Amino acid sequence: MLHRRMIVTSLFLIFANTASPSPNRVSLTGRVTDISGSPVEHATVIVYHAGVRQGYSVLCPSCYADCGKRVTADDAGEYTIKNLDSDLWFDLLLVRDGYAPKLLRKIDPSTGAAPTGVLQVRTAASNPKGMVRGRVVDFRGVALRDAIVETQGVAVKAHEAWYGTVDGLDPLAVTNDKGEFEISYSKPAYQIMVAIEARTMTQKFAVISTGARQQTVKLSEGAAIRGRLVVNGKPVDGAEIGLYAQNPGGFGPDLNIVGSPYKEIRVGTQEDGSFTITNVPAPGKWYVYAKMESVADRGGTVPSECVTTRDKEVVELGDLKIDPAHRFQGRVILNDGENIPAGTRIVLSAKRGWDFQTAILSKDGNFSFVGIPTGEYFIIPSVRGYEIQNAPRGLETLIDRDVNGLLISLTPSDQQRSDH
Repeated sequence: MLHRRMIVTSLFLIFANTASPSPNRVSLTGRVTDISGSPVEHATVIVYHAGVRQGYSVLCPSCYADCGKRVTADDAGEYTIKNLDSDLWFDLLLVRDGYAPKLLRKIDPSTGAAPTGVLQVRTAASNPKGMVRGRVVDFRGVALRDAIVETQGVAVKAHEAWYGTVDGLDPLAVTNDKGEFEISYSKPAYQIMVAIEARTMTQKFAVISTGARQQTVKLSEGAAIRGRLVVNGKPVDGAEIGLYAQNPGGFGPDLNIVGSPYKEIRVGTQEDGSFTITNVPAPGKWYVYAKMESVADRGGTVPSECVTTRDKEVVELGDLKIDPAHRFQGRVILNDGENIPAGTRIVLSAKRGWDFQTAILSKDGNFSFVGIPTGEYFIIPSVRGYEIQNAPRGLETLIDRDVNGLLISLTPSDQQRSDH
């Protein structure tokens, strides 16, 4: 059943209502150098993302009060960021004209010092056919500075695109005070795909044509989804909630988007069991669920379906209920008589949402999962060189009751047989 109700409210009020008690505050020092170890003077250091070091974050990564703080490194490349929450981790964004920007991820401020940030000199493109120039604005047309622009792929000609890390393609750019950015590629191309993220905005994928002409990309706040996690009518705090597209996808051969390319969004529940997922793309169709590994000792949730239709909409999901869940036990064997390697993992992955559990196979190949909601799953034993016959992607099964003693037989893969 779909639950949707539009409420005229400010998303800022949602953030304000999730404020936590006053934390312990610390200072974080660091240094910015080039690849030779020489200081990079006057680099800007920005607190970009944050999250809790223990438990699950109840806010989006850029919604914490410390996010957005910025300092400038001195002549020795050294900087200090004061008054940071010691209970959080932080992503630091390092920016300096003439250098490629860099992210230092999940820095613990309680240690007092961040690892040295090493910036590489960036050579601007001289050929317009190897660059894109853009400007990022919000829904009102106001320039967004410090937006991160990450390259996803480049199309060198029709039906020939390269994705991921591409030699000669800038992996990252950051917008300036005017919202402007530039991405360079060392070879001629006709389009570059980027993913753009700005604080408290919805991520956006954009395909930009190469050339000297500047093109504008508009971001939005997206929608918010609110709900409450309960078991037997009582609130459940300290659990993790996931949101994932009902039609997950990726990218096609021409930098085209197939289905929904967005990754799973996760937030934690508060003391009253409530949760708020912000900056959700709209329109879109979504699954919302309690992550299995965070509630396995209490049961499980069947994914709830919801729809976002427009920006600034607030979708009231209501109660997300934890119901009694199932146990799944079995054994993996290798049909050529070989032993299971130590440390081998088996994954139970839900077909709806982006939820899974991982277990280690015993010496005899035994495994056990608990807290499995009713639903369809893939069972994927990760034994190198082996696969389930006629099901190389994993065994597909419906789990609607406890399962005991399932035997999964693996056969050597084609590659394994050819090696012998």
